Amino acid sequence: MGSIPSLLALQRDRLAYSATFWSKKRARKRMGVLLAKQVLRGPVERDNHGHLQFLTVFPFCASPATRRLPPQQTTVSPDNYGIQMDLTLRDALSVLSKASPFSVKTLSEKPHEPLDDAKEWLYIEQDIERDFRNALSTIGCGNIIFLCGSSGDGKSEILARCQEQYRSSIRFHLDGTHSFSPYQSAIDALDQLFDASQTDSRALVVGINIGMLANYGKEGAARHSPIKDAIDKFLSGGAAKSNYHFFDFENYPKFQFNTDSTSTHSKFAKQLIQRLTEPSNENPFYALSLKDDGERRDPALLANYKLLGLDCVQDAIITNLFKVRLIKDQFITARALLDFIYQLLLGNGYLPDNLFGGSDNELIQRMGDFDPALLHTQALDQFVLRYELGLPNPELAAFIESLQEKGLYGEVKEVTDGSAATLVRLFYLLRDLSIGNDFHHQFQGDFEETLLNEYAKVWLLHAHYDDSNETKLALRSFYGNELISAIYRYANRNAPWLQKGEVFLGKSGTLQLAAPIDVKADFASIQKKTSPSVSRFWASLKVSDKVLEPIAINLNLFELISKLNRGYRPNKYDKNAVVLLDEIIEQVREVAKQSNILRFYENGHCYTAQQDDDMIEISGVT
Repeated sequence: MGSIPSLLALQRDRLAYSATFWSKKRARKRMGVLLAKQVLRGPVERDNHGHLQFLTVFPFCASPATRRLPPQQTTVSPDNYGIQMDLTLRDALSVLSKASPFSVKTLSEKPHEPLDDAKEWLYIEQDIERDFRNALSTIGCGNIIFLCGSSGDGKSEILARCQEQYRSSIRFHLDGTHSFSPYQSAIDALDQLFDASQTDSRALVVGINIGMLANYGKEGAARHSPIKDAIDKFLSGGAAKSNYHFFDFENYPKFQFNTDSTSTHSKFAKQLIQRLTEPSNENPFYALSLKDDGERRDPALLANYKLLGLDCVQDAIITNLFKVRLIKDQFITARALLDFIYQLLLGNGYLPDNLFGGSDNELIQRMGDFDPALLHTQALDQFVLRYELGLPNPELAAFIESLQEKGLYGEVKEVTDGSAATLVRLFYLLRDLSIGNDFHHQFQGDFEETLLNEYAKVWLLHAHYDDSNETKLALRSFYGNELISAIYRYANRNAPWLQKGEVFLGKSGTLQLAAPIDVKADFASIQKKTSPSVSRFWASLKVSDKVLEPIAINLNLFELISKLNRGYRPNKYDKNAVVLLDEIIEQVREVAKQSNILRFYENGHCYTAQQDDDMIEISGVT
């Protein structure tokens, strides 16, 4: 064993060697970067793995015309094989992903990238932004505007764009959940922000989600009670003072019914998909798709991109998004919609299959319940059976060939168990398109959106009720044949022998109690209670001339009402709709219990008790 001084000397030598080694290694890295800059005559960076990233054009890869220029005159342009033209459609579509750095807008200064142009091309100005900008143009000192919405709605994008124009006259706070230091809460940060606004000559704009807004209304500093009062009034549906303004994305629904028909409509989603697939050379996505097509790159992606460019496919996708919003009660933000489109195009398979499963995207996961491949009709079942048995079908072969000629379908793969599902989904998406021999049109009737269409009709009748005889007649059909009939069926499910116009109240041993009631539509209340939201409409009933509380009917409850009238018995999967129906029945029974006539049923006999002043008359006793 060596002495302590010798060990210390050895350790110093090791440290000196290590320092020299790493110093030389860093020097070699710097030399490599300098050499690359000299060769390429342009800036060079390293990626996260330490690999060189060249930020200019290789002189020997330039076009012939550019190659003749002196090296220092080499420029990047759309006509050269530079960074921009090295992009593929797959690269450009990455800006849609929720994992992309482009999914969240920030105010950080960064060099311009080609993908910035792709993202900018997709930008759609929403109605809320137009109204918000109008308010900014007239806002005065001391005013505060709150832009409210969920995460991913696009608040930061709108605020960042507006800040460029109004930064001199308005102070912007992009996110109300952020603080000014690591040791400060978001509530304290808002208090500080409102303190500063009292001495600032500029107006104040705050981007904030509804949850955080409600938290500040409860926990904000008492010195800002006027702001807290305005927030409470806004959240309760009231009108705030004139110097506080609230713009809420929830008041600008992305999905609506067309007023002239029962078709679904989403202006934002339609414009976004049309913008993405617009057949124009100004569209970077379309230009890159042509480039990839010419180079025979990514044929599966190109087939998906071309399918998405068809109006009928866009409309079918929007209809299914609408069903996710109504039936699954799923909020659809701008960010979620962009990621949804990304998964449609770049998922593991063909667009029809990507649409109904196989992704971690929350919209696609919820859309699986609407998969047309789950439908069982005679025509569809026969097609699936014949296809998967490998029976010849020249008409189908000709139809697929027509799709392939247009680049809408890839190579025909070997038939396997379940492979017919892809074609069924494709038939569904193309059902309103005439192409080839129209083989798919024989299944058009199997894909009718009957439930959604019926719901749309009744929703529109309530939303645009005008007290006309025509509207009343149409609504009487729904109230009498559907809603009131379902109420009686469900309330009397344990006493199906009850006469029409009676409601079951309960039982004691073998004795069962019921009361006669008269349930009707209350047209006067319908005109007073309307809802701008397509997720529900307000039904109005009166029982024996007593007006009930308005009844919120969503698509789930609407479907249950329809199924009850056709003999359906609810199960555990209907619990959400059943809860709503139970609330209606409870209101009806509370009125029925006050009836002056009660009926008792026991062993096949019926006894009637009727109150007349202070006397009770019993009839039916033998």
